[in-house]
Amino acid sequence: MSEHAIPFSDAVAGYYDDIYPDFESATVISFLESAGHPQGKILELGIGTGRIGLPLAEHGYDVHGVEASPKMLEILRAKPGAERITLIPADFTTLDLGAEFDVVLAPFNVFCCALTPEEQAATMQAIARHLAPGGVAVLETFDPAPYHVQTAAVTNVNPVGDSGVLIENIRTFPAEQLMVVVNTLLRAGSDPEVSTLLQRYVWPSELDLLADAAGLELVDRYGGWARLPFTGTGGQQMCVSVYQSSR
Repeated sequence: MSEHAIPFSDAVAGYYDDIYPDFESATVISFLESAGHPQGKILELGIGTGRIGLPLAEHGYDVHGVEASPKMLEILRAKPGAERITLIPADFTTLDLGAEFDVVLAPFNVFCCALTPEEQAATMQAIARHLAPGGVAVLETFDPAPYHVQTAAVTNVNPVGDSGVLIENIRTFPAEQLMVVVNTLLRAGSDPEVSTLLQRYVWPSELDLLADAAGLELVDRYGGWARLPFTGTGGQQMCVSVYQSSR
């Protein structure tokens, strides 16, 4: 993976849980149950601080979590229930565990941490390599449409915990499909923390081509975990794509 992918996770590790407390875990579990996987062996790419992996393990799934960020893993290991998860410090673009899983899960833009078309193709190959017969790969990415036409930097301000604020400046480079995010974290009584993050956004049609090349086929696509239709009309919509083996 690119040298930028590991710092992405390390940079946000210290305040990640403040921004995304228990983010989406219940809807992800409900989604997997309704997809016919109420239990089973899950490989989560980019498990981070365990915001989804810990609830999955508590729900009875056999969770194996891949994470390249030492800081994220340090925070996760200190949490109750972390002992239920098999943690794998690794780069998921070259991952080869010699094992298969009922579900390979790449939530919340993890796939976009691969910063070139070649890295994204390698990531999809790794996903297919670990998918058991009858299993599903589930990828959550954001709709790139509103960002692809962005001509100026956009700034968002988000609260962090009880006494902090995160100033997020997003600049898009459409030719490379890259997003550069400069985060400035301000906390009472502390010096500002500045970090630069990179992501490469991916269109749903690109995902399908990468999946096809890896021997996967699309079976469902939704506008989020609640199974709403994916419209692709430029709103701030998440895209949840479900693939299975075509071989």
